[in-house]
Amino acid sequence: MQAGMWLGYVSFGFISDALGGKRTYVGYLLLAAALVPFYARAVSSVTLLVLGPLLAFFGTGHFTGFGIITAELFPTSFRASAMGLTYNCGRAFGAAAPWIMGAMTERQGPSSAFWINGIAFLVAGLLALALPETKSRALA
Repeated sequence: MQAGMWLGYVSFGFISDALGGKRTYVGYLLLAAALVPFYARAVSSVTLLVLGPLLAFFGTGHFTGFGIITAELFPTSFRASAMGLTYNCGRAFGAAAPWIMGAMTERQGPSSAFWINGIAFLVAGLLALALPETKSRALA
């Protein structure tokens, strides 16, 4: 999974340059959403070894896009503040994720935690569709 994460982070910029930041960001999120249920249902170690790096590639690689996309959305005059606010609001909510996932796994089994994760990727991907495409746009 670590190799997949690293490749996802590193490749995002190259893919984004070719396809556009929004398209790449949405693609990474939706592919992660699609892979989570398969990973959750995997019963063999070989399946986990194949799906794990793929899920990590898309499921964490999109973080590279967050910085790229937000930097292009906000005007220079308040870009750093806006990026800090959006990033850290997400971190605040994300801090509760391990506790929530652990509690769900304890009460309902690991499948429910995986489904919530997959749904979160799906919702994030769908929300990202509303973002403007900033490819080749001059920064303000």
